[in-house]
This record gives sequence, structure tokens and C-alpha cells, in this order.
Amino acid sequence: MHGTLDIRRNSNAASTSEIFQVRYEDLAGESFTASMDKEDLHELLYHKLALNLTNEDLDRAYERATREGHVTFPEIEMRENELAGAGLRYLAPEGK
Repeated sequence: MHGTLDIRRNSNAASTSEIFQVRYEDLAGESFTASMDKEDLHELLYHKLALNLTNEDLDRAYERATREGHVTFPEIEMRENELAGAGLRYLAPEGK
């Protein structure tokens, strides 16, 4: 599957922990999503997903996500079973 991995921090003033919404969407509109805290996001990026990035690139992306609240990995290739195995839940395309 070729698509985009998008990570956004969900801001909630009442919460003391940061929660991130992770969404992978392929070109056909099929997507996988999950909500996770900062530590789980680190584990996802560094250990659970086979992102073809250097550790330096991952460090910059993780820092940007935690500092600015958003990071996108455009045009990456992911396998369905890898996304599901990493804990992301499948969402069918809208209208199906």
C-alpha cells in the first residue's frame, strides 16, 4: 500500500498526558488509525513500523511531532499486516 502517515497531537486542556492520533491512508482511501501516548508513538516509529528512514530522520520527525504537534510522512509504502500488527485499526473508505 502506498500512502501517507500523518501524526497529530490531540490537545485537551483537561488531560495531563499528550495523546497522538496516527493515521495511515493509502491512495485508494483505505486507512488505518490509532490513538497513543508519547511513549507508544516512539515505540511505533522506531520499532513497530518498518519506515525506510535513518535514525536521524526519525529523531527529527519524533521531535517535530512532540514539539509542534504534527508530522507527515508522505509517499511511503506500508503493508496492511504491518499496520494492523502495530496496533492500527482498519477504516474502510467512506461510501463503502
